[in-house]
Amino acid sequence: MKQRTKWILAAAAAVIVLIPIIIIAAAVVSVIGSSSSSSSVGTYRSVSDGQFALTSDNAEMAVTASAPSSSRDMMFFEEPTAGSTAAEVDQKIIKTGYLEMVVDSANEAATKISALATGMGGYTQDSSISEDESGIKYGTVTVRLPTDVFENAMTEIKKIAVSVATESSNAQDVTEEYTDLEAQLKNAQAQETEYLEILKKAESVEDILSVQSYLGNIRSQIESLQGRIKYLSNLTSYSTITTYLSEDPTINIPSKEFRPWAAIKEAAQAVVSVLQGLVITLIWLVIMGVGVLAPIALVIWLVVWVVKKIWRNRRSKK
Repeated sequence: MKQRTKWILAAAAAVIVLIPIIIIAAAVVSVIGSSSSSSSVGTYRSVSDGQFALTSDNAEMAVTASAPSSSRDMMFFEEPTAGSTAAEVDQKIIKTGYLEMVVDSANEAATKISALATGMGGYTQDSSISEDESGIKYGTVTVRLPTDVFENAMTEIKKIAVSVATESSNAQDVTEEYTDLEAQLKNAQAQETEYLEILKKAESVEDILSVQSYLGNIRSQIESLQGRIKYLSNLTSYSTITTYLSEDPTINIPSKEFRPWAAIKEAAQAVVSVLQGLVITLIWLVIMGVGVLAPIALVIWLVVWVVKKIWRNRRSKK
């Protein structure tokens, strides 16, 4: 019994001593392996569709390089997001204004508004003037001006009017969208750089074509982001003011001679034209009646006559 107890105690002691040794040995092997893996240098090669691998004499590490499916997927590299960069850029605000004004002359008002926009560093985007049957003119003028003169421009344009029927303005803050697009663009450009590095190390034709396909996709997304950023920059750099113009109605004394006899002759001519039209219509009806209705009536009469004759013959036999 004592001998068995000694063996049990000896085994327990051996286990207690060996466990720390095994743990230390495993840690040393892990450190050596990671150091060797991080210091290895090699080349990229294709291991599957959408993946590339960095190979060396000591280790092989797969690196996913699939093309992003959307602009949100382009957040492949951790970069500052819109929330962290919004405070570092100026606010991006789209300003628009609308005015409905009554003016003495629509043409003169449109010319003054265009000159005002040019003088403030802007330009006329659209201008159109029309005239109704009563001779009153109306139209629309749309101008683009630097955003910092928007309020002053609205005030100056209103001075041209006899009265302002409607006035409205709107300011849309697109700072968050703008900074988010810039962050996406930066990340997409970083991905493009990585793909170019992989392309330099690609050896087979299949690898080169695969990487070029991904480069085409990322380049398309970069151009789309740059276009959207340019569009927002234009909208925020220049405000838009649309002005609807209408002239104040006035009573004008006729400048032409009053000729009632001419009006009577015109009315008589109109009556004659109407009567002529009626006569022509009757002629058409008569001709159409003789040419079309007469044959149809003859056929109907023949059918009725035959039916009556048959009916009379049957009746006489009975």
